[in-house]
Amino acid sequence: MQKKVLQIFSLFVFASFIGSQFVPYTSFVDKWAVSVAHADGNKKKSKKKGDGIQHLWEYKKKHFNLYAKNDDIRIGEHYMGLQIKAFKRDDKGVDLPKHRELKTRIEKIVSRLAAVSDEPNFPYEVHIFDKPDVVNAFCMPGGKIGVFTGLFDEKKGLVDINNDDQIAAVLGHEMAHATLRHATRQATSMQGLGFLGTVASVALGQGVGAEAQVIFNRVFNIGANLYLPSYSRKHEAEADQVGFYYMSKARFNPIAAVDIWQKAASRGGPNSKKTDFFASHPASGERAHRLKKWLPEAEGIKNGTIAR
Repeated sequence: MQKKVLQIFSLFVFASFIGSQFVPYTSFVDKWAVSVAHADGNKKKSKKKGDGIQHLWEYKKKHFNLYAKNDDIRIGEHYMGLQIKAFKRDDKGVDLPKHRELKTRIEKIVSRLAAVSDEPNFPYEVHIFDKPDVVNAFCMPGGKIGVFTGLFDEKKGLVDINNDDQIAAVLGHEMAHATLRHATRQATSMQGLGFLGTVASVALGQGVGAEAQVIFNRVFNIGANLYLPSYSRKHEAEADQVGFYYMSKARFNPIAAVDIWQKAASRGGPNSKKTDFFASHPASGERAHRLKKWLPEAEGIKNGTIAR
């Protein structure tokens, strides 16, 4: 019986894929929102890709994904569990009492960002990893968030621990990876139609099986007991845009994102550790320049002068 259900599910997914590729009107039409050039009240939409931040997901270009949203959540829980176990096994601290106040602040920031995101009902969760030598943060599929204390290091860090806007800039970017479902989109592109049975087993609640885990071990940059999602440049650009929108919509100061990427560009380089933010988020001055171009629109969204 179970085998028959898997076969039916696989056929359904295959038919959906064929339909999305070849049947007219099964994909959303590109719809770019208000650009900076039209921020003065002109309601015309910009047709030039990338003009505006309000926002990437509003134009709804359909991305085929073999996984359901519940699979994102399950996969994220699996890999976050591995991360926490690895830390505890090595006697490294997770959610230590000394970080309780910081965790509470970050949870409030995440709550504001989640409320304006495309996936407000994801089970967002924050964990603080006591690892001063890792300058990074991440968001697993489905909303499990990890922040390494090295992100706030006074000498090597990227974020002022007392600056909520800077924290929101980093976490808005990371959460956008989850809301845009980048991990399962990457897994879909890796496995194509050859792993439909594997996908079906995950979707039917059988957990992350051996074959699926092989795929996701390629999606995650695994090393030194760290499980960090690894994304393409295209997905990084999408997360820049959507994360910038989220933080602005949640009324954080968007200039903080420009400052973060300028700092990342100046500190990143060939000597960056593989686990550092600078390595997992290739940061040229171009990223800061792009955000700076969108800054007037972002400030308008934050201040309510541009409709959100």
